[in-house]
Formats: sequence, structure tokens, C-alpha cells
Amino acid sequence: MSIRTSATKEAETYSLEYFKTLYRQRRDVFRKNDAANEELRHWKARNDGFQYVEIAHGLIPPGVVGKTLTKGKEPYTRSDTFFSEYETHNLDSMILSSTANSYIIGNLESYDKRQYPSWLDSKYASKTPEGQGFGHSFVIPRKRIFNIVDPDATANDCSLLLEMKAHFESFWADPIHRKALLNRVESVFDKQNKILTQKNHEEYKATSPPVIEDYHEMATRFLKLEAEDFVFAFHPHPDHSVGHLHMHVFPRGEALRRASSKLHDKKTIPLKAVLEVEAEDKAKHKT
Repeated sequence: MSIRTSATKEAETYSLEYFKTLYRQRRDVFRKNDAANEELRHWKARNDGFQYVEIAHGLIPPGVVGKTLTKGKEPYTRSDTFFSEYETHNLDSMILSSTANSYIIGNLESYDKRQYPSWLDSKYASKTPEGQGFGHSFVIPRKRIFNIVDPDATANDCSLLLEMKAHFESFWADPIHRKALLNRVESVFDKQNKILTQKNHEEYKATSPPVIEDYHEMATRFLKLEAEDFVFAFHPHPDHSVGHLHMHVFPRGEALRRASSKLHDKKTIPLKAVLEVEAEDKAKHKT
């Protein structure tokens, strides 16, 4: 159930019950799909010769198969995703933090939709790729787990999901780590500005001052956040971009989301919704 807060879709907010219903529906549909679960077994075994259909969305694009996008790292294969075996395909510097179970990485897209104008690329007239808020980052498991609907994601009373959240909370507790994430945000922000000025310097000069001013205001606010000020959430299959489980982490408050699109909010299932559904279902099975 959604509660409209203004005339635009971007201003809609959604209740916890809405997300619990969405999660349960997506989970149950996937787990009853025998073909998808057969593909899942092949994917977890890194079977590059298998023809994936049900879970093909989110795998490496065909044009990337066999290529190495980072010098000195392993080339991608047909069963890979951009997050699977992350350490083997990406520079160590891309990883902000790691534990025995998970990594924390930054978003490769900026947080500000104004950095993706239609004059840069016509495709941005209908959809922009920015993150869901300033400092949007991801916690990804080392183990091959497809999505939040994958049974392995919630195994052992959701222990992995709880570890992923705890990993970010521990990371954020260290001021040095906060600055490291901010540096990643700034690097992506500056890179996108460079792309804009190379494309049309005059247009960039005319439109960039408020964007840059907002960046500095948001950066100051960002460093003052506490762990409880973040959203921890998932995009359920088939509404995902990468076919490897990843927890989205971004600021909860509007002050650090005002430059980002809200169009993904309706599919962004909070960790709390997942935990409550799994606990409820476990209790039902005991009775």
C-alpha cells in the first residue's frame, strides 16, 4: 500500500506492510519457479556453459564476456556478474572495507540527477542512473548469492544479512572510514563533472554552480550521520540491476536525497521488512 504525499510519483512513500507484502510475493514466486532454481544451482557452480534464461538479467553483458576491465585481474565469464568474485575482477582500492563474509563498495554513478542532463545523452531524458542518495554504497557478500529472493540470502535466521548490516555499522563508526566513503563520492562527482564540461563547457558553466554548492553542503551533513540515519535495503528479482545479492545503503533523510531520483523507492525493500517476514513465517511453521 502506498501513501501519496504529493502529485508526483517521486514523492510517494511506502509502508512497511507494503514492503513485507512485496518481499513475500517476490520470494514465493521465485522459490516456486523450478526452472529458475535449476539455473541458480548452475550459476552457483559457475557453470559458464549453461544457457541462463530465468536469471539472465543481471549477468555480465555478452560484450563483456572474456574481457578484463581492470588490468591484471581475471576476465569475466558468462556466469559472472559485476559483483560476483569482486576481488578477482577489481582493484583492491575499489573495496572500502571487507570481512570474511562481505565487502563494502561505493557507487560508480553520482548521486545527483542534475549531472545526467539530456544534452549529455538523450537516454537521460527518460531515465537517469544516479544513486538513491548522497553516499549511496553497497554491501555485497563474497559468496555467490543471487538476490534477496535466493534461499541462501535468508538462511540461518538471516545471519548473513545481519552481518552485512553490522559490517556497515562498524565501518561507519570509524571517522576515517566515513571520510573514505566521502572521498569515493567526491571522486565520482568530479569525474561526472569532467564528462559534462568536455561535452559542453558553456552548458556546464551555466548549470553547475548550484550542483557544486549543494555537494559541499551535503558532504558536511553526510559526515555527521549516525548508522541509524541510513536505509539498508534490497531490490528484489526481477527488479534488480546486478544478479548478485547487494544491500543498498543510503541516507534516510530528504536533505541528502533531494538531488536523487525516488523512482526506485517502490522496489527498495528495507532489511526490516525481510527480517519480519522471515520471523513471521518461521513462527507459523512452528505452530
